[in-house]
Amino acid sequence: MILKLGYALSIKTTYLQKRGKIYQFVMRIPTELVPHYGRQSIRKSLRTEDQMEAFRKAERLAQTYKAEFAALSLNRSLTPRETMDAASRLAERYQTLDSFVDAVAEPKRQAYAGQCLETYEHAPVEEFLTPVEQETLRRLQNPQELRLSGVFTYYEQHHKKGKDPQFIERCHRYWNQFVGGVGDIPFADLKRSHVRSYIDHRLTDGMSTGTVRRELNQLRAIVQMCITETEANRSNPFSSVSIQNEGKDAKDKKVPTELELQEIANSFLGDPSSTALIILMQLETGTRVGEISGLKLEDVVLEHETPHIDLKDNEWRTLKNDSSERTVPLVGVALHAARKAVESHPGAHEALFPNYAKPRGNDSASAAVNKRLKRWGLTSHSFRHAMTDRLKNADVTQDVRDEIKGHGSGKMDAYYGKGRALRKKQESLLKVAISVDGLQSMVCNLSQKKKPHLRS
Repeated sequence: MILKLGYALSIKTTYLQKRGKIYQFVMRIPTELVPHYGRQSIRKSLRTEDQMEAFRKAERLAQTYKAEFAALSLNRSLTPRETMDAASRLAERYQTLDSFVDAVAEPKRQAYAGQCLETYEHAPVEEFLTPVEQETLRRLQNPQELRLSGVFTYYEQHHKKGKDPQFIERCHRYWNQFVGGVGDIPFADLKRSHVRSYIDHRLTDGMSTGTVRRELNQLRAIVQMCITETEANRSNPFSSVSIQNEGKDAKDKKVPTELELQEIANSFLGDPSSTALIILMQLETGTRVGEISGLKLEDVVLEHETPHIDLKDNEWRTLKNDSSERTVPLVGVALHAARKAVESHPGAHEALFPNYAKPRGNDSASAAVNKRLKRWGLTSHSFRHAMTDRLKNADVTQDVRDEIKGHGSGKMDAYYGKGRALRKKQESLLKVAISVDGLQSMVCNLSQKKKPHLRS
């Protein structure tokens, strides 16, 4: 844009445009920095109609952004991910090594060396190329090199849950988070120091050591799958990694008392809603909320000498691991709730609770259950902790406890036989079961006590 300052005087500026009567500042972003800003140009309203004021504002903004571009190009504040993303875009732009060398590397090399032939021949690329350009050069020199962005493909293709969208989405989120921190470096360059840096970053962000440990376990599995499938001759940098003060920041989770469990059971016993039925079934089985909310109607086996639920994967819900696939007897209020759920089932859907038979339905169920339990300061997972304590106090052995909760090795059926194993678990759960008849009697007694006495 040309600005007229007088009859015979004008200046040219490349940073001004007009939108209506208001001047706008416009500046193109260097190609290698486009990924950092997420756009190709910067546009700002200068909020003025006066051309000289607009010119002064634009010049100040231009100087600011030029300094910022220079700083970023020198990698003073570019994160590893931004560097890698910018290099990826630059490599896509030039496509071949020859075109990049001719257009970028060679002119910079000549400008840096000047007339000194020795400098021209021996100067390392880091002296005349920016970090983004150095990474671009490496990418174009080794186009087939496996990078962290390609590692997850092996996990998705070869993991037994690779077709489970919820599982893959969660794992991919963890992996992208890690790659975002260290950058899309070659897989061969992944080191223990990158893992350490990631741990420090997550802890600085306020994550608990327990959360970071869960993430590390997932990341270790992803890397191990890639090592195995590519037959790479290297160790897994995530293996046996420690976290300083691990577990010391853990908060004690509230475990409901026997009295609270009875109060909860009593509160939901006459409630026909799916949320109430899930709570009652969880309370007496020690299951995860998704294991109950994701049941099929056929998974509830009531016409059996040992009524039980059959926990297995289905199209809208997968179980956590192999040990989670099991049968759990129904006793007490859980048996009562299961019967009510089957009796009230609409029959048009194969799911026991159709409103939760969908992707991430277990998350919806968890939110609904936790909302109903909020008055007790509990969550759906509290019932699993409570079941552990209840079974321990009833002198139930650990192998049976583990089988009931899905922590077992799956050997009980082989040791006892399937029928006997189911009865063994039933016997254990009956020791801690909350009697429906007992609750109803308690309610009757309480209601009678509240009745006023009539005078004779």
